[in-house]
Amino acid sequence: MALLGDIPFGLAAESGCPVCYPKRSQTQLLLCSGCKVVQYCSADHQKKHRPKHKAACISIIKSREKLEKEEAALRAHPGDVLLPSNVFENGVGRFWGLTGTRDYMRARCAAADALLQIDTIKAVEKALAHFQDMLRLCRSDNLGIREVVPGLLLRLGREQECYDFLKWWAVTDYNNDRDDVSRPYLDICGADAFEAVGAFVSHLSLSQLVILALLKLRLYLDIESYDSEYADFQSWLSWPPSPADFMRPIGEIVKKKVRTITSSDVPEISESLKDQYQALFQIVHKENPHIWEALVDTSEDPPYLPSTYSHGSIEEAIVGAYQCKKAWAESWDAIIMIESEIGNLTEVYHGPAAASDSVNTGEGAVMSERRRGSGKSFPSKFCASANTRPDKLFPPSQIGRDQIYHFVHRNNQKKALAFADGACSDNGQQNPQAAWAAVFRPPIGDNSRPCIVSGRLELKGPFGDESVATSNRAELRAAIAVLRRNDWRADGFTSLVIATDSSYLVDGATEWVRRWVRNGWKTRTGGPVKNQDLWQLFLGEIEKCRETGLEVELWKIPREMNEFADLVAKETIHKGEPPADFENIPLGPSTASTRTSGEPHILCLCLEYGGIFNDCYGSLISRITEKATMDRATTQKAAMNMLTQNPPPPVILITDAGVANVMKVWERVIDCLRGGSTVVLAVSFSSFINEGQFSRCFAKVGLPWKRGGYYRANVSLRPGVVNDHLKKKLLPTYSQKALYVQGVARSDVWYAGERDEVAVAFTRVGNGMLGYVGDVNPEDGSEAVILAMLGLLS
Repeated sequence: MALLGDIPFGLAAESGCPVCYPKRSQTQLLLCSGCKVVQYCSADHQKKHRPKHKAACISIIKSREKLEKEEAALRAHPGDVLLPSNVFENGVGRFWGLTGTRDYMRARCAAADALLQIDTIKAVEKALAHFQDMLRLCRSDNLGIREVVPGLLLRLGREQECYDFLKWWAVTDYNNDRDDVSRPYLDICGADAFEAVGAFVSHLSLSQLVILALLKLRLYLDIESYDSEYADFQSWLSWPPSPADFMRPIGEIVKKKVRTITSSDVPEISESLKDQYQALFQIVHKENPHIWEALVDTSEDPPYLPSTYSHGSIEEAIVGAYQCKKAWAESWDAIIMIESEIGNLTEVYHGPAAASDSVNTGEGAVMSERRRGSGKSFPSKFCASANTRPDKLFPPSQIGRDQIYHFVHRNNQKKALAFADGACSDNGQQNPQAAWAAVFRPPIGDNSRPCIVSGRLELKGPFGDESVATSNRAELRAAIAVLRRNDWRADGFTSLVIATDSSYLVDGATEWVRRWVRNGWKTRTGGPVKNQDLWQLFLGEIEKCRETGLEVELWKIPREMNEFADLVAKETIHKGEPPADFENIPLGPSTASTRTSGEPHILCLCLEYGGIFNDCYGSLISRITEKATMDRATTQKAAMNMLTQNPPPPVILITDAGVANVMKVWERVIDCLRGGSTVVLAVSFSSFINEGQFSRCFAKVGLPWKRGGYYRANVSLRPGVVNDHLKKKLLPTYSQKALYVQGVARSDVWYAGERDEVAVAFTRVGNGMLGYVGDVNPEDGSEAVILAMLGLLS
């Protein structure tokens, strides 16, 4: 069993008492009697931690009980032609091929997964032991355990085992006959982890390549630690230096290696490892261009693991990142290094994309890939008595962690209702104009969530097909919006009813579409199905809902009971031109907002360091709230909700670099920016952003800005950059300690120092303005600059 001091980085920090480690010494710890993998220094701390620990603990207990039941049944089996007796001895190596063992194998996999909800050494060791024994029982690895094991070995600091495991799977060719127990299995031991890997990387899977890249990067950082330590103190330090004095923990492979080399060998080894991990980075990027961003993204959303995916797709990246994300997260300096590499590859974010079978739109809380439904899932018809009113059966109720109002079934708190409607003027004639509307929740209570979304019907469908506006198409488009514009599972629902006055939508979704799928999207007469692209997308959304545990029903209601959605759809017809591309639209009006008419409104995103903003920037906060309404988002979910309000927030103040870790939030900020919002990056944003994150953020916007130096200097306001009114309010010169920027166009510079680097910049992006204030302290001069950019300096 690993000792606490043997584990590098984050995992060790999570293995003491979760309440007080590392503030207090961890001796005589008490083990949780339920999960048996979390330790506490006292019963009081166990009780204090119980609310956070309870769900995972119960999950582990239940999965363990299920496994014990399945194992007992297998051991008691007398044996027959399909399953030998004493199968744990007589079936070794070919377990999955014996069909009676599969429930046991699935239960054991579930037990290991439950343990991995907890980030302690004991939990990871027990999960790894399960997986390794499952590989012993089933050499062909039908459950894909070989994708998970390398990351767990790295999390436990067992680097050599990790490399040996990866190499064996890459170089051993049994022609798919791994079940033969007479052959050696996982028998590579002590392979040279410093060797070039080009000869066998082509035989590794995506997640295995990502872990191999992490291993090589950790070796590089380890050997560099020895090199820098010895270079600083070689006059009195013997070789090799003791790793006890290093700033970072050193892995087992490099500790052993440095005993066999001299200090003069280190530069060559270091350079070789650097070349290897950079080559692996490029190989992984070529295999899947989405994987690296998925790996460094710190979204709070629970992982949705697609059941199927294609090579190079976003879905493959989600699965691959999930399998090795924690190993990377617990290697903090490796994450910083890889973010720098990602920054060099980041492409400009162009907003919600138009035509693809699998498109990541980046729009809203749940906007995801556009999937063509295969017909494996269909919605059902909701039945109620003829005189039942939706508002009586689904009265407004507060539900969920955020206590947001929804239309909730009076007898089932897990069932929600949404209204959908479409409208079309000159339907069936020349130049028809159509729009749609979806009502998610009642316009009462909290104003941080949109109640209604609406939009003009797009000229192109979700997969790039040209279309003609009709009322039927608008009705179907509204139902799709209900499914794509709100995360119903995250709100706590397992069932969703879409209320509509369209027989075309209800009958088509619950009856006709089954026949269309069987007939290859042909009607009874052999003609093409109208609105096929939207029907396929609708079925794709139904499939995704089913995969996440959400059942969808459609309810045909009288038109007079759907008048609110009908009214909004009709009003939207007259608002602007129809967008060319699907979902590339501004959202329609929301009645959720309760802003004071005419009063400036500021959305403040504080995703990481809200305490610093409160403690150090009280003067700025006071001056903002004197002249404007300021809403704050301190979680990713709240940020997404507020950024998708209708209309979007006119001014956004970002106070830290939390957005740099969650690209879906940053991309939504960019959408608002290009749509006309003013976005100001200030306060602590420059204090906690590394070079890779900095490059990624501005590359997404399409700006060539790069992270400059970090120092204190006198900065001067560039002549002619602001009007005479602001010039009188802003300091002509002042001192600030700042993170400076390079690559800013001269016309966008507000304040610059003597080194031709920029401390304050303000530039146009699309229809909006983007400001950057690099000052890391609450200087009076910078406070005035922030207020000026927010439009509040009068």
